[in-house]
Amino acid sequence: MIRQNSVLRRWRRWLILFLAADLFAAGFLFYRYMDSYVPDQLYAVVGETEEISLPFGCETEESREVLQVTNKESGFSMVSGSTGNYQVSVKLFGVVPLKNVDVRVIREMKVAPSGEPIGIYVETNGLLVLDTAEIQGEDGLTYAPGENILRTGDYILKWNNNPVPTIAKLNQAIQESGRKKVAVLIRRGNENLKVAMKPVQATDHTFKIGTWVREDTQGIGTLTYVTEDGRFGTLGHGITDADTGTLLDLQGGELYRTRILGITKGASGEPGELQGYINMVADNEIGEITKNTSLGVFGKMKQAAGEAYAGEALPVGMKQEIHQGDASVYVNLDGMAKSYRIRIEEINMNSTDNKSMVIRITDSRLLSMTGGIVQGMSGSPIIQDEKIVGAVTHVLVDDPTKGYGVFIETMLSQ
Repeated sequence: MIRQNSVLRRWRRWLILFLAADLFAAGFLFYRYMDSYVPDQLYAVVGETEEISLPFGCETEESREVLQVTNKESGFSMVSGSTGNYQVSVKLFGVVPLKNVDVRVIREMKVAPSGEPIGIYVETNGLLVLDTAEIQGEDGLTYAPGENILRTGDYILKWNNNPVPTIAKLNQAIQESGRKKVAVLIRRGNENLKVAMKPVQATDHTFKIGTWVREDTQGIGTLTYVTEDGRFGTLGHGITDADTGTLLDLQGGELYRTRILGITKGASGEPGELQGYINMVADNEIGEITKNTSLGVFGKMKQAAGEAYAGEALPVGMKQEIHQGDASVYVNLDGMAKSYRIRIEEINMNSTDNKSMVIRITDSRLLSMTGGIVQGMSGSPIIQDEKIVGAVTHVLVDDPTKGYGVFIETMLSQ
């Protein structure tokens, strides 16, 4: 009997421990869930009352100072008469600290949505290394002169202290070096490094370093917006190398007029594409590219082109104003930018990347022409409640009627 009681007590202790662990895990998961639904950062327009939704059980510390904060049934409202940076404290059930929301109050912003197709030409800052490979030497042996020296994503800047901005220049420098080991300046991430390389004479009697590289690139996208002072944003995502996915480090680039010549419709597992023609002559240049980031490509329009490629300026809709439901995209497929119906299905308030929203094309006209979102539509501005709120960025390959969008406030912050 005594032994049986001892076993029961032991089992009770284990059950209590398991129960405590389950409660702790449940509480932690609940806390993480609530934290994910409370925004880390918000923009607000000076003088305008912003309504912010919060999950059940969350409330803020009310304030009547410069930033006036008032709890509501399902969140809080805030308004400020002056610009500045503030913090709003959010607590669970008014007791447990959950998060301090950074609030930046700015003046009203307006930008002109575009939706026009543009040709993009960019010059890389160096030669992008794609991969290294083996080559057969003139002596019949196999060599890999770039292996363990160069990495995918490196940029070759100089060969033997001489700049090599093009593949032709690099090849010429390699031939001039012959079998001589030379210093090569590369950029790896944010660091410049010097490495030593020795070309190998191949069976065709030329000298090679067994390295695949890429220089300039071009493509078609959709212009998202033009600001009053002529700055532009496009794509909603960065220009990356098609083979490696590396974000290209740009030396410069230009925007050009382009014409859509045809459309390959998207289908499940087969992304569609806008097919266009870019005539890269000076008369067709409409803007200069100055920045390539993961959130878009940015630069300055030429004055005349800025007016031609900009629609009517609209207020910028902040992420807290976006809601699930009907919206539209601007895109030019047949000579004029038009509005097509979409639906915003999901919103990630804490997104800092280019997949802030999930959208679905619902307009039968657009679906009949493209099958949904296709390559070349990246950058198409998203409009909701007469405000520009984002840009199309990606298509879901398995369902081309759906894709992702980026918050316009995120693009404008670059």
